[in-house]
Amino acid sequence: MKQKERLFTKEMWVYFIAFLATTFVDLFFIPDFFVFLLLLIFAVAMACIVIVKMFTQIRLIRAAKALSQTWERMEKYINSQSIATVVTDRKERIVWGNPAFCTLSGVFDVGGNLCRRLPALRRQYNNRYLDINGVRYLKEKTPVTLDKREYHIYRFIDEDRAVEAATLYRTVLGVVMIVQIDNYDDLLRAVKKEEHYNLVMRIEGLIAEAVNGASGLYQQFARDKYLCVFERKYLSGFMADKFSILDRVKHIETTGPVKPTLSIGVGVRDTLKESYNTAVDALDMALGRGGDQAVLREKNGFKFYGGAHQAPEIRVRVRARMFAKNLRNRMEQCDKVFLVGHKKPDLDCLGAAMGLFACARYLDKRAYIVLERTGNDAVEELVAEMRRNPDYKNAILTPLEAERQLTGQSTVVLLDTQIRSHALAPELIDKTDNLVIIDHHLRGTEHIEKAAMIYHEPYASSASEMVCELVEYFTDNTCLKPLEAQALLAGITIDTKSFSLKTGARTFEAASYLKRIGADTTSIRHLFQDDLRMFTARSNVVQHAAIDQGIAVGVCPKDFPSAQLLAAQSADALLGIRGINASFVLCESNGKIIISGRSIGPINVQMILEKLGGGGHATIAGAQVSGSMEEVKHRLKQAIEEYRKEGTKK
Repeated sequence: MKQKERLFTKEMWVYFIAFLATTFVDLFFIPDFFVFLLLLIFAVAMACIVIVKMFTQIRLIRAAKALSQTWERMEKYINSQSIATVVTDRKERIVWGNPAFCTLSGVFDVGGNLCRRLPALRRQYNNRYLDINGVRYLKEKTPVTLDKREYHIYRFIDEDRAVEAATLYRTVLGVVMIVQIDNYDDLLRAVKKEEHYNLVMRIEGLIAEAVNGASGLYQQFARDKYLCVFERKYLSGFMADKFSILDRVKHIETTGPVKPTLSIGVGVRDTLKESYNTAVDALDMALGRGGDQAVLREKNGFKFYGGAHQAPEIRVRVRARMFAKNLRNRMEQCDKVFLVGHKKPDLDCLGAAMGLFACARYLDKRAYIVLERTGNDAVEELVAEMRRNPDYKNAILTPLEAERQLTGQSTVVLLDTQIRSHALAPELIDKTDNLVIIDHHLRGTEHIEKAAMIYHEPYASSASEMVCELVEYFTDNTCLKPLEAQALLAGITIDTKSFSLKTGARTFEAASYLKRIGADTTSIRHLFQDDLRMFTARSNVVQHAAIDQGIAVGVCPKDFPSAQLLAAQSADALLGIRGINASFVLCESNGKIIISGRSIGPINVQMILEKLGGGGHATIAGAQVSGSMEEVKHRLKQAIEEYRKEGTKK
């Protein structure tokens, strides 16, 4: 047995050996009857002592086992040994008590009745709190069953003196915060070297002020990154003012057009190493959502602060060049390439797939575009044109067909999404070890983390723009055919709403490149034409939309085919009305309510729809919500009101 469960202690063995020795001498070496009687009495006494101590040891073992079953509750307080604790049997007879209980009761009487030792307990037996000797105690009673016997563990806690370990732990727990200057390189190019140095020093001064206010430490560990450490009790201050350092940095004046912004990742875990790793993940999340925000990651999930503005455009193409090179190496080593988009793919998704299809064809690799019927007339028209073209013979597969042809050497490219549940063929994602993700949407909490390669640029207007840049660096000579260039330009056009939303210099550069190699804008215009029924339904949604303080909310007619497309187009059309800065249109599809959100002003539709489980960009976002139309509409209005209140407080 283990030492803690040993029935015979060393002291009991001494008594037992003394008993045996005395009995042996008494029987064989003592002729005198009187001496024999004395020794016999002594031997019996030794036996009684052994028996009594044995039963005492049994009680202690049972008490220890009973206490071990409630160790989590015992460890709630860091000073548990100073808390009066007693173990009783079913009839409230005392089995064991600690020294603190002896002090409280005035005596320790094994086998005595607990209520007799503590008369206050008898008078207040059903009360949670007891008054003992003028002190108010919290009574904890824990029933325990051991060897089919019932025991009770009582603890009498003086809450004024007891210190909860969890409270102390949460207070002194180390927090790791990583701060990164988002646009360090752009600032370096926009201002003179001397001003850039002074600008970085001013940013570092704000970081030092914030960390010193939390009695913490900070250290610059890269030219644009700072590592900060402070105690958990100071984190509430950062959360209360919503990481105001984000706004204070943006108010720093510069001579150039670029304003500095920060991204902050905060990690809170049990150890500093775990907190650091969590802070790195949180920083990646902040950057993946466009930067200029703070992300706090705890055990129960993410919390977001800031990020109300659109992600700034990154002008350099270093990452696109490196990713194109690595993607080419991966394609050269695989046997097949499967191009998968999101459910109900649009022109941006299909255009990006066709661009990468051209890259695989250039390497003489077999490539497949995974598609199902979309219900989108523009997409179906482009697919029909592909089927008529011999270059795309057998290039389109259903998800089931693609799953059958997938091998261990195949590469799967997920386009225009990074969420497994949104993918058209999630089974392909699960079965491949060679997953490549290309997406421009802001990162959410459900993004796929385990991928061989990830190209995520939230500043980009569309997945087609990102693929267009990859194509440019994939080979010295263009590998795109006119239909592929047309599809890529159509994808950029649809996601930018004809170059009016989320459009940067690189967007126009990509469009210019596609136009030079044969993209036909007239054919693209034909793809965007609607039938009369769609036009009439869109006009009806716009006409009956409710407008409140610059935000329009409309509802699509029930059972309308292509309802999701109608909602997106209606939300776009509402922004054409003067005075409307944001629009939301709801429709019912497959038992859920789909919300399309659009914005051209300071209103961040992504932050509003995140409250309903959605996401996207500051100007274009969406959500799928369970419930009736009226319930979801009410929840949307509540989310809009909460967003307005948060903006007012800020």
